[in-house]
Amino acid sequence: MPKWTPVDEMNNYYNTYRPHGEKALTLLARRPALIVTAVVGTFLLLIWHRSNSPASLTALAGGDRRTDFDGHWNFSRDRNNLLLDYAQCEDAFPKLFDEVERAVNLRRSNHITSAELDAIEPKNGYVRAMVYDQELYIIQKQGGIYSRELATLHAIQRAIYSSPNRLPNIEFAFNTDDIIFEAVPLWGYARKAEHQHVWLMPDFGYWSWPETKVGTMREVQMKAAAEENVHKYSWHNKVEKLLWRGATMGLPLRDLLVEITKDQPWADVVALDWHNKDSMQNDLKSMPEHCDYKYLAHTEGNSYSGRLKYLQACQSVIVAHKMDWIQHHHPLMSSTGPDQNFVEINRDFGNLEATITNFRKNDRQAENIATNNVKTFRERYLTPAAEACYWRRLIRGWAEVSFEPEFYKTVNGTKEWRGLPFESFALERRLEWDPY
Repeated sequence: MPKWTPVDEMNNYYNTYRPHGEKALTLLARRPALIVTAVVGTFLLLIWHRSNSPASLTALAGGDRRTDFDGHWNFSRDRNNLLLDYAQCEDAFPKLFDEVERAVNLRRSNHITSAELDAIEPKNGYVRAMVYDQELYIIQKQGGIYSRELATLHAIQRAIYSSPNRLPNIEFAFNTDDIIFEAVPLWGYARKAEHQHVWLMPDFGYWSWPETKVGTMREVQMKAAAEENVHKYSWHNKVEKLLWRGATMGLPLRDLLVEITKDQPWADVVALDWHNKDSMQNDLKSMPEHCDYKYLAHTEGNSYSGRLKYLQACQSVIVAHKMDWIQHHHPLMSSTGPDQNFVEINRDFGNLEATITNFRKNDRQAENIATNNVKTFRERYLTPAAEACYWRRLIRGWAEVSFEPEFYKTVNGTKEWRGLPFESFALERRLEWDPY
């Protein structure tokens, strides 16, 4: 925020008179000495105030968050700072953008064309959009999967509007389904190692997951911290068991986890039935309640599982089988070494019991892993600031290896807009409608 100057004070003085009409303006015109006196007096008063006040006017007004960031990440100060510029994003989140760089390098010598996007068969959850002159436009959509596409578009919009740097014009497409089957350049929530064509984006839950009443990502993190610090579930007060709750959905991995942990004293694993009232009342655990346990099991679902980022909000040990599906933040996960922030076990859970038993005997080691988990994810790489930086890097990376979009299309000799502004789409949730 710029410092308050004598010119600002004069403008303010002028504006206080302007509502009173021409008579007041004439008075101002006839009394230049009064203005000069007021300006000089105010300027001296400001100097005195700044020298005696414990907080500057800039600080009182909230400051310029770009200048507040000093090159070193500070969670309390920076977690909600959406105004970090390109260089500051690099300083704050040096390991966050590996997936973008991977995708960019893959297409550096073979740029994405508009014909490739045209050839994509729109399937349920498909959205084609454009960033043009710092605005988000929706060009095409097919079906919808709950509120996923709307959540993703809101997140992109926020990243655009809060960007301190001008973003390039791009045209892109994404799908909100769990799996992208086609070998086409699409943005998606997860990919397998062989799915090189998929550009990874943060999933819908970073904005909100209302269907499950989980809420926003920031809400989950705040409640997780409160569970541990306010409700006294710090490390030594946590339940010394492995927790898992979820619907098995007939998935072999989840059925196997339930079977292996049945009646084990070190496990609290229960399959939920979302349509059974007793199951919801007796077995359901809220996301913050997961933080009451020292060990949290993570399993994949139809592809990835959206729960992982929520589990990473707890100061607990994430115990995950070897995963087939990659999300945008997975390069930050470390299963070995001094920075270990989760525990990887066999995909068949064959070494699960031995792993939990070992950690129960080596509590300090487990606590270190849990602490690394919180510092890496809840307190840095899964913050709103990090998400905004990732979206903007994704937009920039796509622009490096893609075509420049056309804002207009020609219909019967007339130029028409190719997209609907997101603001209108967000209200109507459709691209065309009749007036009233």
